[in-house]
Amino acid sequence: MPNTFSDVEALTRSIVNRWGIIDWKHHFGWWRPPSKVRILMYADSGVQFNGGGFFGLQYVYNLLKSHAYYYVDFEIDFAHRDGTDPTATIPGAQALTSATLDIMNKYDEVWFFGFDSIPNLSPAEVTLMDQFMAAPKFGGVLVTGDHAELGKGIAGQIPRAGVMRLYPAPPNSPPGWNTTLEEGPDANATFDFEDQSDDKPQTIRYKRYSLDSLAVFQRRYRPHPVLCGPTGPIDVFPDHEHEGEALAPVPAPGDPVWPTKAGHQEQPEVIAWGRIKDPAAAKHNQEIGVLSAYNGHNVDVGRIVADSTWHHWFDINLTGIAAPPSPYAGFDETAAGQAALKKIDAFFLNCGVWLAPPVRQAEMRAAGWWSILWTDRMLELPRQAPLRYYGEQAIDALGRRASPCTVTEWVLDLPIFKEKIPRWEWPMVLERFQLIDIPLERYVAGGILQQLMNTIGPWSLKATFPTKPVSDELLHREIATGIDAGLSALTKQLQSEASLAAKLADSGFQVRRVLK
Repeated sequence: MPNTFSDVEALTRSIVNRWGIIDWKHHFGWWRPPSKVRILMYADSGVQFNGGGFFGLQYVYNLLKSHAYYYVDFEIDFAHRDGTDPTATIPGAQALTSATLDIMNKYDEVWFFGFDSIPNLSPAEVTLMDQFMAAPKFGGVLVTGDHAELGKGIAGQIPRAGVMRLYPAPPNSPPGWNTTLEEGPDANATFDFEDQSDDKPQTIRYKRYSLDSLAVFQRRYRPHPVLCGPTGPIDVFPDHEHEGEALAPVPAPGDPVWPTKAGHQEQPEVIAWGRIKDPAAAKHNQEIGVLSAYNGHNVDVGRIVADSTWHHWFDINLTGIAAPPSPYAGFDETAAGQAALKKIDAFFLNCGVWLAPPVRQAEMRAAGWWSILWTDRMLELPRQAPLRYYGEQAIDALGRRASPCTVTEWVLDLPIFKEKIPRWEWPMVLERFQLIDIPLERYVAGGILQQLMNTIGPWSLKATFPTKPVSDELLHREIATGIDAGLSALTKQLQSEASLAAKLADSGFQVRRVLK
């Protein structure tokens, strides 16, 4: 892996090989184009797109542009507040309010990589970011920084996002620092600054969310969607010697900064923690918040992700500070490092997906469902099978293209559900479902798949192999019909089981009477 990025082709090949990327849109005319999610990376001071003391964000940029997730096409610009980055894709000094950026019309998300500590956004810029996150835009925001008050300059005043990182965080000096370093490869087995550039990540503890069960009394959990990888939970991050800290502030009831909808005030939450391993640190063996999130879509504003440090994203932590075969040549130089890097890759990609506004989420969902309809697996499905079986097949097929959390959102996180059961009530609903094994997701997915197969898929009377995708409007209309069919079938199944249970209970009562 090059660490100066003079060979961008080698960097791209590494990502393509790790993910097995196929450029689907150039292979199949019937493939629905991926959703185009437009991201502005915004920095100040010494942070650069390419180069500088941190080597820049070239790795993350090339990963996002690689189409590792086939259903989304990230379009990325990099702008610098001070105009001191010669590699920025938008040249010159750029205030957030500049007509050159045109944030409201050109971008779905803004990612902040700030270095300066003194808040310096103008009132007009703060208002613009508030409008960017409000309906109907629902713009997503990522805020980062590092130790002390680094990052506060361009992120500290942003509504909601500005208080989801600790300012000031602990310093960049021992013993009080937030060091998440793992022991490095040096012979002395000490915790050194260069250890952030080796192939050993820190292990993180992720928040677990309850799901419906596969068997009675068996609990299942998943992490937050941004920590849900294609092959399992994302439980590693790059390590760093002096991180900041991610927070979950508690909004005051009625605080207009934290909106309320239908009596519900959405709460930010810490979704991952790192642990301080260095025995010389004052907080040895204690945990710190490394990631927090806010699902503003539940209350009609944009989503937010707050990271404890931009060192999780910088090239110096991902691709190393020395040429191979140095132990400080980054993750890509060993098999163990590559396995960790693929998990970290998924985190970067997931942030881009999860922060996207609802309209982009709908486009990604359409791409996902349409992609499985004309595959050999669906063509070979029996025409007469239980709906639950179709659901299992659909979930498995979608899961080969996206993470389990994304698949769940493609099945359940739809407007028809939000009208009947608000999204914030789902954890309580699923917590109850897991004890009685109600296979909600499988029935709903089965209803959707059966409806799509019968109307716009291979089972349609007019079906011929498509040369182009159907419209998203048609696709979502059929999905809504399939949801109703799945819920209706589930209701009938539950009524049948309840009736049988009542008969069994009555039979048991009669048997007990005879035995007496």
